[in-house]
Amino acid sequence: MKTVASIDVGTNTILLLVATVEGGRIKPLLEKETIVRLGEGVQKDSVLYQDSMKRGFQTLARYMEHCQSMGVQKIFAVGTSALREARNSEAFIRMVKERLGLSIEIISGEEEARLSFLAVAKDLKEMERSTFVIDIGGGSTEFILGRGEQIAHWMSLPLGSVRFTERHLLSDPVREEEWKEMEREIRKLLTRVPHPRGPFSMVAVGGTATTLASVEQGLEEFIPEKIHHFVLKKESLRNQLHLYRSKTIAQRKTIPGLPPDRADVILAGGAILLMAMEKFGVSSLLISCHGVRYGVLYKNISDFKFQISD
Repeated sequence: MKTVASIDVGTNTILLLVATVEGGRIKPLLEKETIVRLGEGVQKDSVLYQDSMKRGFQTLARYMEHCQSMGVQKIFAVGTSALREARNSEAFIRMVKERLGLSIEIISGEEEARLSFLAVAKDLKEMERSTFVIDIGGGSTEFILGRGEQIAHWMSLPLGSVRFTERHLLSDPVREEEWKEMEREIRKLLTRVPHPRGPFSMVAVGGTATTLASVEQGLEEFIPEKIHHFVLKKESLRNQLHLYRSKTIAQRKTIPGLPPDRADVILAGGAILLMAMEKFGVSSLLISCHGVRYGVLYKNISDFKFQISD
């Protein structure tokens, strides 16, 4: 039995998963999520800010300490949207490698989609219908349609909770015209995603989705057992967005289940999810806590294979 870890270096959060692996199965031992905002300002200036890199480095240093204390034998780390787009991402990756001995692989939107789907497919392996996975991140959103072990279609769009908050939601509380402008851009981008053929089940992964499930249940702390496989209804999500729009960021921070560090970006992230549900005619979806970090481990420790069909 081996102890391994995966780290997902995202635009908004950096996530750690430490797990034992035996017979191709993953048993989580430790999960950490830290809101770092590594991609703060990237969509505007195309660079990682020094303060953002400092926060990212400090978080990764703490994660490495966890891994060392738990006897982790192998660490797999990947970087997504912010590191893909920032002109100076190599400087951050080099600093992490030289000072922490951790190698971060910048993955493409396609690979990010593959890993998200792999995590969900492994978790819901008995699902008979096609699965439509939506992974809302800070800088991008991935849409992946597949069945069993095969991906039929995938797409990565520049839709993200941090990206659209910085671009559109500049007032506090948000003004109606800002909301309308963001709504128009989200709906325009969603027209690029083809509607799945035949019956399908939608599954949402990522911090936006799990936060919405946490708020819906009024959880005072993050409880994976209550969030994983939670069914979120479209009307419930719409009600949450009305709540966020009516409050300042400071007021949102008092809402049970909403981490204070997500209070400013949850409205944009939730809007992306709601408008996707509306576009695809979905009245409810399944929330999954198993995102890219799970896919990374499955990819590296199992014989699970899947291909994108023609």
